[in-house]
Amino acid sequence: MPATTAQPRAPASASGLVARGGGLDQVAVATGLNLNGAAVYVAPIAISYRSPAAAGTQPLGFRNRTLDADALARLNDTVAQAFAERFLAPRGARLVSSADAADYTLHLRLDDFFLPAPLQQTTRLREVFSEHTAYGTLSGSLSDSRGRVALQFRDRREFGESFANLSSDRLKLFSPPAFWADMRTDLRRAFSSLDRSLRY
Repeated sequence: MPATTAQPRAPASASGLVARGGGLDQVAVATGLNLNGAAVYVAPIAISYRSPAAAGTQPLGFRNRTLDADALARLNDTVAQAFAERFLAPRGARLVSSADAADYTLHLRLDDFFLPAPLQQTTRLREVFSEHTAYGTLSGSLSDSRGRVALQFRDRREFGESFANLSSDRLKLFSPPAFWADMRTDLRRAFSSLDRSLRY
């Protein structure tokens, strides 16, 4: 069984959504969705990790490839900031810190999440090179205060993909700074793609 973080409450219903094209694998939105002036809360992200069996033979430290409380808090901040900058701001919506004060709540998941090396590195671990700094499937569901789903999306992400594609070597040394930089960049890219999907 893959390890999981605590699961947030799921939205009640996703009926009546219309599929949209774009850069993400799947996007569906309620007709006439208007977030202008809306307050939006981003719930803590839920993560399920790729199992050792699915990942195959791995180097030392596989069991430590989960995010601790500090890393989870930083990831949640990174996600919320990226969503606010690339999706909410263009729509005149704002981010709030409490679900009680929100008109809408965004529930996010990272499934099959995999790090090529532990994020909390020690001198006992050898250097690890990889094409990407992380892998996973990002999915989200935006629901109103009554639990009605207004937006859903899903996309398989290879974090740090742009770095690898532009590099002549394609492999780079995994490190915590590279991980956080790539997560920030790729989350912004994902939410920009979501924004474009709803514009056209």
